[in-house]
Amino acid sequence: MSNQERIELLEVFKLKERFQQDEWEDREYEMPSAEIIALMEQEVIRFTDFLISQLQAEVENIQTKTQLYFNAWDNEIFDQEQTEFIVEMEYEAMSIAGVNGDRLMI
Repeated sequence: MSNQERIELLEVFKLKERFQQDEWEDREYEMPSAEIIALMEQEVIRFTDFLISQLQAEVENIQTKTQLYFNAWDNEIFDQEQTEFIVEMEYEAMSIAGVNGDRLMI
């Protein structure tokens, strides 16, 4: 898949609804406030924009750049369950971008 095709799929991914009530129930976690949900959504979009920028720049090693992104990620406003849910959503974006999330330390 070309970088342009990946970018187009990531743009569509950004429009996806995430963090809905039923998803929290499936995970057996209490749904956080609307404010936290909005911040979680912003985080996923910010990460997706990062991946898009890396693909547009045709970086040599997007895997390494993504690891550096996570090394610098300040996720202190989210609790453990929220962080795990965010990362789960970001795994989908990584897959589209050609990043192997299983090889990252998050």
